[in-house]
Amino acid sequence: MEQDRSDRAAAQPLQVWLPPFVLKLLVFAAFAFVLFYAIVGAGAEELSRNQVWVIIAGLTGLLLLLGVDRLTNLRVSPGGVEATLREAKERALAEADALEDPELSDALETQILRSRNHDQVEAAMELATELNVGRVVERVKEAIREKRRIYVRYRSGGRSEVETFQAAPLDIKPGKTRATRINDYLWIYSYEHRHVLSLRLGRVLGVELSEETFDPSEIMKEWEEQEPEWNVPRQWRGGGRSSSRS
Repeated sequence: MEQDRSDRAAAQPLQVWLPPFVLKLLVFAAFAFVLFYAIVGAGAEELSRNQVWVIIAGLTGLLLLLGVDRLTNLRVSPGGVEATLREAKERALAEADALEDPELSDALETQILRSRNHDQVEAAMELATELNVGRVVERVKEAIREKRRIYVRYRSGGRSEVETFQAAPLDIKPGKTRATRINDYLWIYSYEHRHVLSLRLGRVLGVELSEETFDPSEIMKEWEEQEPEWNVPRQWRGGGRSSSRS
């Protein structure tokens, strides 16, 4: 995986690497001209003054080169200067590596490496998240229909560790509070925790169906006599009830 990533980075399109290279070359040429003028342009009688100018020009050129390298990778936001583009790509690539679907992971890595700014990196991540959510939803619906247990790979956010749950899939629907209603959640019964968990759908990295099945009546003992109003249709306890949202 690391070798493939290096190969793709080395094969970046011309329009990606050429503009920053030309800009740095121009700055270096200007720096060389200033040094040349400082050393030989004024004459031997002003050698001591020229030496001072050589030092100043050297420091200025060094700062310019560093500044160009940083400005080609930085974006200014209301909160201040953001992380370098390279760092943003590294974080995005780490998230791409964690995706369960290898085709989606490889496609996302290619888009990240071709990105020329933060917005393109974020757009690639948003598209990959949307595609991954679609695949997760289809697998969860299949597991619910067939009453099959699933293995869920989940990252709660940021750089937290990836967790794996063995679970019975229950439903996909928004959260219960005002703050969580704007997001969809995967509701599962976790066999490790022995209770129901809600996992934010956009942070689910992958779902794998198990050959083991589960008995909904064992999980639904806590729900008294009335079955919940399901969002994902299923044939549990005589069909149950389903909301109009799919």
